[in-house]
Amino acid sequence: MLKAKLFFISLLTGSALVLSACDNANSENKAPVEGASQPAATSILGGSATIVLPQGYVKMPKELLEAKYPAAQRPQEAWYVESEGGKVSIAFSATSSAISDAQVEKFADMMKQQLSSFSPSLSQVTVNGRKMSRIEMLTPAADGKIYNLMQLSSRDGKLLISTFNVTEDLQVKYAKAGEEALSTLKY
Repeated sequence: MLKAKLFFISLLTGSALVLSACDNANSENKAPVEGASQPAATSILGGSATIVLPQGYVKMPKELLEAKYPAAQRPQEAWYVESEGGKVSIAFSATSSAISDAQVEKFADMMKQQLSSFSPSLSQVTVNGRKMSRIEMLTPAADGKIYNLMQLSSRDGKLLISTFNVTEDLQVKYAKAGEEALSTLKY
């Protein structure tokens, strides 16, 4: 009986390892499956950072990135829920603007003032040991409103802007998972 249990455990463990290897084969363009015992982090920004994305996110193709974001505001990389037609996304803009960890909060406060017509809220969070600021607001869009959660941080002495966006009609369904994903950012 003990041999049968050991054989079953070995078979189960081996199957899990094979399946996880298959799942990671296409991890460049798809987020890991939610519900795994320890979700795998998705490599972003050329491998210089990672984030644990919710199930269903895929890397936004260059053509869609160019269509969705004006050139001056285009992030280097974005991930989106393909089944929602681009209404749910997480984007990353690694800017060339110098900023220290100590300056992030003051910069976020200035941004909050500039965005005051949208009644933003500002909060401070710690993500993987790094202090970051978050600005949360609803902004108008052609067909409704967009919930925006902008996370500001200093990465290698430069401003990193990570944003989660979702249309207001899908906010209840996706906002919590978007916030949780931003809380896994690591670099």
